[in-house]
Amino acid sequence: MAVTNGVVLRKLALLDEVLGELRSLGTPDAGELARDWRTRRAVERDLQILVEVVIDVCQRLIALAGHAPATSGAEAIRRCVQMGVLGSDEPYRRMVQFRKFVVHRYDAVRPEVLAEILEGRLEDFTRFREEVLAYVGRDGSGGA
Repeated sequence: MAVTNGVVLRKLALLDEVLGELRSLGTPDAGELARDWRTRRAVERDLQILVEVVIDVCQRLIALAGHAPATSGAEAIRRCVQMGVLGSDEPYRRMVQFRKFVVHRYDAVRPEVLAEILEGRLEDFTRFREEVLAYVGRDGSGGA
C-alpha cells in the first residue's frame, strides 16, 4: 500500500486538534451540560467531527487498498478490522451509532450520554489514531 498523499495524516491532525478542544473543557458533568447549552453544543459538534474523521480515515484506507468504498460508517469500520487496521470494531461501532444519533435525533441527545463519553470514551479516539499510525507505518511509507 503506497500511502503518500498525506490525507490520512491531515485527518489525524484534525482528530488531535478536536480532542484538544474537548479536553480543554475539562469533564463537565451532565448537570453542567444540561444548564450550559453552549458547552453542550460544542461537545456534540466536536464528538460528531471526531466520528466523521474516524469514518473518513477508514474510507481513505479502504480506497488506498484498492477496494470499493464502504456504504456506511459501520461497514467502513468492519472492513478496517478485516484489513488489520483496527483490532476490534467494538468502540468504533459505538462511535458510529452515536454519530447517527446526533445527526438524526439531535433533539434527544441526553447530557448524561455526553458526560459519559467525555469522562470515559475519548481515549477510544486516541486508540484509533495509534492503530491507524501503526498500520500505515507497516509499509514504511510514513506519509499517510
